[in-house]
Amino acid sequence: MKKLICALMCTAMTFSLAACGSEKQESSVKEETAAEWSRQGYFEDENENMLTVTYMDDIDEPGWYVGCMLGENSWGAVLPQEGNSLHGELTSIDEIDPITVTVTEEGEDGLVLAIDGGETYHFTVVDLPDATIFVNIDTEGDGNIEYAPGEETPAIDTEYPYQSAVINLGEPETYTFIAWAPAGSIFVKWTKNGEDFSTDEQITVLLDESAEYVAVFEADADWQNPVMNFIGEYQCDRAHATVDASGGEDAYITIDWAGSATEVAQWDIYGKMDMETLTVTYKNVVKSIIVYGENGEVISQEPEYEDGSGTVTFNNDGTFTWHDDKSETGEDMVFEWLPVDGD
Repeated sequence: MKKLICALMCTAMTFSLAACGSEKQESSVKEETAAEWSRQGYFEDENENMLTVTYMDDIDEPGWYVGCMLGENSWGAVLPQEGNSLHGELTSIDEIDPITVTVTEEGEDGLVLAIDGGETYHFTVVDLPDATIFVNIDTEGDGNIEYAPGEETPAIDTEYPYQSAVINLGEPETYTFIAWAPAGSIFVKWTKNGEDFSTDEQITVLLDESAEYVAVFEADADWQNPVMNFIGEYQCDRAHATVDASGGEDAYITIDWAGSATEVAQWDIYGKMDMETLTVTYKNVVKSIIVYGENGEVISQEPEYEDGSGTVTFNNDGTFTWHDDKSETGEDMVFEWLPVDGD
């Protein structure tokens, strides 16, 4: 639900559509102009599905942001106005396929959300209480936070952690915050409004006034990213790879496969290393096709796909094995380390 709150804080653009009659009546029917979209706020249907439409003016292309939560799944995106509706694709930060939707007005204050090839949902407006307590949760240094109402320990999301959050309340409520450090960092303390508050990673607080809580982290001087043991250049046939360390435990790997003298396929791989298996498991990797000119300049670089997945496993003999689930090229290719001059 908390991730939905971020997705439900924005929405859409303006649009026009001309309506005309049949050819026989064309001269007698006036052209209608779409009205500027204005219906926004929070909406809910009888099954407690949620929809929000909010205008965003602090982004590169201001417009209407549509966010929805249907069951346990949520999507959101800025949508253009087409005629008297908002229409386009909504995406999710979770591993859920995007959906193409059309949002139209219904009645005096309702909205209809229709999914292309799917169901249609009818929403009515929800009046939320005016917030009077504004609480910011932030981090200082390399660290993460989680939070939840009540006194239970919040669940830690290692894949999509928070570094900041905002809680707006209409009346006092108890919340529990937890600070957790990724590899390479150490939790130090919580502060409240700039003053030391607690050295416990988990705190339960009554939010009865506007305030700012900050989880402070510092670098672990004794930590080294284990990927540092494997950084360097590698080669396999016409493929070249570069391995580098990123952050406290992540690996960044670029693989270039020369299809010809002027065309190269490139995979940008990013993921965490499992130190027991020395394996980097990745997903959502972009494979691009790069075309070079006669003088080595890049003429074009277009993504072939953006949902690549697979593994890179480092071997004790100084090689690594690459397996890409989506490409025939990366079927258990073994790359050998290239020593630098002087090694």
